[in-house]
Parts: sequence; structure tokens; C-alpha cells
Amino acid sequence: MELFFQQIVNGLIIGTTYAVVAIGFSLVFTVLRVINFAHPDIFMVGMFAGLLGGIYISDNFIVVFVCGVVGAATVGFILERAILRPLRDRDILSTLIATLGVGIVLQNSMAILMGPDPISYPKALPRFLVLDGPITLSLLQIVNGAVTLVIILGLSYFVRATRYGRATRAIAENPDVSAAFGVDVIKVSRVAVVMASGAAGAAAVSVGLLYGSAWAFVGILYGLKSFVCMLVAGNRYFEGVIAVAFFLGVLESLVTGYLSSSWRDGVAFVLLIVVLFFRPDGLFGSYKIKV
Repeated sequence: MELFFQQIVNGLIIGTTYAVVAIGFSLVFTVLRVINFAHPDIFMVGMFAGLLGGIYISDNFIVVFVCGVVGAATVGFILERAILRPLRDRDILSTLIATLGVGIVLQNSMAILMGPDPISYPKALPRFLVLDGPITLSLLQIVNGAVTLVIILGLSYFVRATRYGRATRAIAENPDVSAAFGVDVIKVSRVAVVMASGAAGAAAVSVGLLYGSAWAFVGILYGLKSFVCMLVAGNRYFEGVIAVAFFLGVLESLVTGYLSSSWRDGVAFVLLIVVLFFRPDGLFGSYKIKV
């Protein structure tokens, strides 16, 4: 029974990171109606921005965290101006291919600059156990869970309770009507992309601190599974995306603990196939896209 509860806790911590990246996918999609396949690699850029800040500025946690957020948000801003905005009215394949190409460029550029192998992350936080009993927790696990949970709550508050958040939901329902009523679609789109990117960077720093390394291809791992979370939940409700992300994290953790770690990565795609076979729009519904 102790193993069961330990795996549940481990899964929830993993699920928080999936949730942050999946919300970023969903936020950009609902506003721009595009699938931003560069988003996982913006996550990776945030991780390395935090690492470089820790090496060249200070290994203080706040410095590392801010560098990660700023680095990822900057790349998101450039992506929105250079790729997403010009292709906004094109079909979905145009933006999908363009952002996928940007992601590949980011991956390989980072691999050339920093090397293809994992690099040790700055020790911005001490590595010691906080709880050693039926459930084992380290300070890094608690910080990772807390940081990503704050990001999730912040993004939810932004969408539900702020002026830009209400504009985001209006655009998601009907961008043409929103523009007719005075919503600045371009500005709201820029804010959505930058916020999603900055949130991904913050989550990436917490993951880098937790596992002690940064890797140029880390975005593939988190990006694919987070994208699956959005597809399984549907992109209409952030709460649904978050719930599926937590469920997937727990499911993977239980599979690892009770079966085999080699089965873990296949769980997400089995879940995707089963859900989409019965509910093509996801469990909670999806906004339609132009194809």
C-alpha cells in the first residue's frame, strides 16, 4: 500500500508539468486556432535559459527561475511575430509544418551550442528529504509541484477573471465577432503566446532543478504527452486538460511501479486511441479548426 501512495504522489508531481505544457498548447490553440508544435521546444529553451543564468549570473533560485521565464517568453514573442501572426488565416497544416520546423531548428541549434547530451543543472536548491516515511518527498519535488501548481492557478485566473482572459475566451468562441466588438485580436494573441511560453519556461526550470539536468531534446518527451493530454481532454476547458494531465501522470507512475518502466511511454498513446475512438472531440469537447 505504501508503494501505491508513493506512486500516486510521484504521478501528481509529473502531472503538474504535463498540465502546464498542455495548457500552453490549449491557450494558443483557442486564440489563434493553430497547433504550436514549437511549444515543447520553447519549454526546452526555458530550461537552458535558466541553466545559463545559473552559470553566468548567479545560481540563486530566483535568478535561475526568472532567466528561464524570460528566455522562453522572448522566444514565444519572436515566434508569434515571425510565424504565427503571418500564418494566422492559413489552413492548419501551414502553421503545423512551420512551427514543427521551428521546433526542429531550436532542438538542433541547442544541441550544437550546448551538446547533444544532458548537462548538469545549477544546484539552486538543496537536495534533501523533507518527508521520509510511508511517502518519501524531497524539497525539489515539493518545489516542482508548488511552482507548477501556482502556474496552473495563475493561468486559470488569467483566463477566468482578467480583461485579457475574457477577451481570450471571446476570441475562442468567435474571433470575427470579437473583433467587431472592439477586441484587439492581434494583441490578445500576442499576450496568449507570450504567457504560454513564459509558463512553459517556469515549468522547465522546476523540472531541470528536480532532475538535475537539461537536455536539448527534452521537449519531445514532455511535448508529445502534453499534446496527448489536450487531445484527450479537448481544448474547450482548461480544467479538463488539467484533469487529464494529472490522470496521465498518475497512470504512468502506477504502470512504472507495478508493471515496467518500458511500458510507461506507451500509456499516453493507448489512452489517446481509446478516447478518440469513442469521443473524437475529446472528453470535454473541442473548438473546431479550419483545414
